[in-house]
Amino acid sequence: MLSNLKRTGKVLIVSVMAMVMVAPVAFAITRSDPFDTPSIKGHKYTFTSEVWDRYPTKGTTTVEAVGDFSTVNAPTPAGYMGGQARLYNSNNGALVHSSTWKYNDSDAWNMWVYSPRTTTNGYYYAQNKGQFYNIDGYVEYTGNKSPILQLSGNQSLNSKNLTEASEIIEKLSLKKEYDVNNNGETYGSALSEKTIGMEPDLISAIGTNGVNGYIKSEDLSPKVSSIEEALELSGGNGEVKIIPLYAVDGTNVIGEFKLVTNYELVENQ
Repeated sequence: MLSNLKRTGKVLIVSVMAMVMVAPVAFAITRSDPFDTPSIKGHKYTFTSEVWDRYPTKGTTTVEAVGDFSTVNAPTPAGYMGGQARLYNSNNGALVHSSTWKYNDSDAWNMWVYSPRTTTNGYYYAQNKGQFYNIDGYVEYTGNKSPILQLSGNQSLNSKNLTEASEIIEKLSLKKEYDVNNNGETYGSALSEKTIGMEPDLISAIGTNGVNGYIKSEDLSPKVSSIEEALELSGGNGEVKIIPLYAVDGTNVIGEFKLVTNYELVENQ
């Protein structure tokens, strides 16, 4: 399985990609710098934001967000480590796909979390989130943004489009405040969280029907305060959760957004 692959070498932007060959699928990967947490209840954690481009021998090439969540000093007890893999596009920084929140349901050193896959050509980023248990509940961190990865099928890389994609994401990453709708709710791309300091109430997303809209942050990331709540929320592989896609007013439902549980645990180092 995927957890047995040996990932070597950091990939920087699109011009340099590590190809990991495993029959019958090949990978192109972009990977962020690791995000390292301070000590939390005696444990230190690190996690990455990655985009994987899979090349099946038959079928359609796909792109997904992948999160590598690890404890660095000792196996973490069940429920201590949570992760969510998020895939964004570069058109407007909209969330294209996301996993559910997944918490380790047994003692583990490492947990891989995967978003659903897309087949739509374009430029993609991952910026994953991690939650880690402390005595008061969970502390949440937003990881580093991955480098860009292009899904283009047989098309050649267009430097002009790549430049435009990078400029859009850079602008979102430097945004100082969100827009506010008539109901007093903030809205915009969650890629602006690092500079603004919090996610918007309404996160720009693309629904299962291809419509651009917004999902509520509280639907995407339900708050949990105990290990029991986290493990109850944490689904098994393949489980699907549907949340509403709203217009910018945060009231009118215009579609749906699908969250899928897909993960692997590594119990031994």
